[in-house]
Amino acid sequence: MFGYFRRVKSALGAMIVGFLMVPGAVVLHGWNEYRTVHRTRGLAEAAELVETISDPNAVDPAREGQLVHLTGLAETDETLEDPDFHVSLPAIHLARRVEMFQWQENKKSKNNSNSNSKHTTTYTYNQTWSSNVANSDQFHRSAGHENPPMKYPNREVMAKHVNIGAYSLNEPLKRSMQDWQPMEFSGTDFLATVPESERNQYLMQGNQLYWSSSVPQPDQPQIGDLRIRFEKVVPGTVSLIAQQNGKSFSQFHTSNGEPIERLYMGSLTATEVIGKLTTENTVIAWLLRVAGLALSVIGFSMILKPLSAIASFVPLLGDFTGAVLFLIAALLGVIVSCIVIGLSWIAVRPLLGIALLTLSALAIYAVIRLKKKSHHSDEPELVDASMFVQ
Repeated sequence: MFGYFRRVKSALGAMIVGFLMVPGAVVLHGWNEYRTVHRTRGLAEAAELVETISDPNAVDPAREGQLVHLTGLAETDETLEDPDFHVSLPAIHLARRVEMFQWQENKKSKNNSNSNSKHTTTYTYNQTWSSNVANSDQFHRSAGHENPPMKYPNREVMAKHVNIGAYSLNEPLKRSMQDWQPMEFSGTDFLATVPESERNQYLMQGNQLYWSSSVPQPDQPQIGDLRIRFEKVVPGTVSLIAQQNGKSFSQFHTSNGEPIERLYMGSLTATEVIGKLTTENTVIAWLLRVAGLALSVIGFSMILKPLSAIASFVPLLGDFTGAVLFLIAALLGVIVSCIVIGLSWIAVRPLLGIALLTLSALAIYAVIRLKKKSHHSDEPELVDASMFVQ
């Protein structure tokens, strides 16, 4: 009996959280649809305004301040270095990737239906390679699970000057060049500088350098062991869309304030670049829609949870009620999501907006039918007295 009242009390607490989650879902949907519509309009305008630079070797002053598209070979005369490991090469980016074998903490909470405590938390620890050092001082049980500091940190350098013909790339466009490739690394020059007393702490295997406080054993690593490799981004063909700013580029803003500045690897037309930006906008929109829908469904489930908790006095009835209420919560979540999304798109894409509002109406009808069916199933069957008259 105590467990029953505890479930009801817990459900009432969850209901309060649910009343916060549903408005949160509405806000998320509203913001996401505003962002999506705003971006869609901006990209449509950009598609009409963009002009292609046919000759990257000559800067055209007539295009100053305009949205331009450029395809060409991005290259540099600079040599990038990692002085710690005596690595140098001509490249756009050079990165040292370091992973440490370390402890990681996993936390798992579980509700207790047959205990006086509300829930229990279990902590487990495993050893794994990771480039991010877990702070073992914050572990629940740090004793016996200590992670040492990383002897060699990750490091990345970028060329200061990257050009496409007569044009130079600004910082955001240079950082957009992310065509990372593994770099051959023998470690010979570096190992030649290591003192003989420390030489047995290093081991080259393939393109990776292993370090250990004792003796490296790649197949049986110890906590604190490191493995180090290098990656590079070399000169290559790129396609960009941005505002021409002298001999370089900057962020272009459409009439509604949407920023346009992007670089992709490979040879792409202006239409293809806009298409990629449109696809990105669509993917982000749908990810946030799914998140909003999930938040809405969970919120309604928590709001309706006290009903299933009350019905759980009879186990089978509680399970059945919980399943029905979850279905209702899912339908309510769909209704809220579709109404917000539909209203947002009426002005831009009327057919899509109307379709979503129609789906909302169907979902509302389904909830009403489900409620009526549930109500009728709870009513006692009426018996006509004339049935007993002979």
